Amino acid sequence: MSSLLENTTAMSDPSTEEFVFSIPKSRMIIFSFLIALLIPSLLCSIYLFYQFIRVREIRRRDTNFIIICLVIVNFIQAILDIPLALVFLYFNRTASMTPIFCQWWSFISASLFGVSLWIMAVGSIERHFFIFHSASLKKYKVILRYIPLTCCFLFPVFFNIFLVFLFPCTNDFIYFIYWCGAPCYMKSPFWQVFSWFADLGIPMCILVIANIILTIRVLQQKHRMQQTRLWSKNARMFLQLISVACLYAICWIPFLVSGQINTYTNNQSPYAFMLFFEYFIYSPFLTTTLCPFVCLFGIWRDLAVVFHRPQISVRPIATIQTNRKTTVMNKN
Repeated sequence: MSSLLENTTAMSDPSTEEFVFSIPKSRMIIFSFLIALLIPSLLCSIYLFYQFIRVREIRRRDTNFIIICLVIVNFIQAILDIPLALVFLYFNRTASMTPIFCQWWSFISASLFGVSLWIMAVGSIERHFFIFHSASLKKYKVILRYIPLTCCFLFPVFFNIFLVFLFPCTNDFIYFIYWCGAPCYMKSPFWQVFSWFADLGIPMCILVIANIILTIRVLQQKHRMQQTRLWSKNARMFLQLISVACLYAICWIPFLVSGQINTYTNNQSPYAFMLFFEYFIYSPFLTTTLCPFVCLFGIWRDLAVVFHRPQISVRPIATIQTNRKTTVMNKN
């Protein structure tokens, strides 16, 4: 059994008095902070959906497809997952103290986080093709774009269905711990490590490495390229992705690193453990709430072009009728 679950179980011991008294204050801080971010985030997402539907050029631009997918996934997480976390933070217990609720909460949260990270990982690789191999991307669009993106949605969902609902084990949930502690598959060291790599670790590594390489190649291209117009187009595609990638890296790396430290470190400080379970465990929600604003920044140039496009108005031409006087000469 992993040390993380053992320490989680230890948190249920009422004798840990100092930890118990620290819970309400820390959780109310996180609760207030998430509420302050969630409402503007939902409004921003709705505005983006409106623009995606209204402006055909933004919707049909290939480089914006990853942005649209991220906005959709993060919006779903904002309306399904974050409210459950807010209930937990406010009441210091899960919204429903039943095993089936804990299973569904674990499944929804893990699946959406996995989908979001894999979309960013595949999008980071895809951006290399957009900038440096656009002809190959157009030629093999199905293989290089549609199939990988489809896998980004399907793999985390079916993988977590197996782990949460079909894995042969008995759950022992703790209803005043976030995520009800953890599903029982986490008791298996192999599946705990494998699920961490498959859902979180591998896509985050791809995201970081791909964007570091992309940054180096774009900077090298800047020195070689003479066509200012082409460089400006590539720079916009690069900045659109790198801003979202930086947000994901900043918000996810503390959670991933501290989680692994708590898992594999014996006799760690209780303050380090509390720091993870009371603060870092909520840091991925920053990507959910801040991603719409970063995505709006990424497509703002496209919106500005549409807003400042000269409007051609057709006005009806006024018809002026002239009365012609007809002089009738009566011949006598």
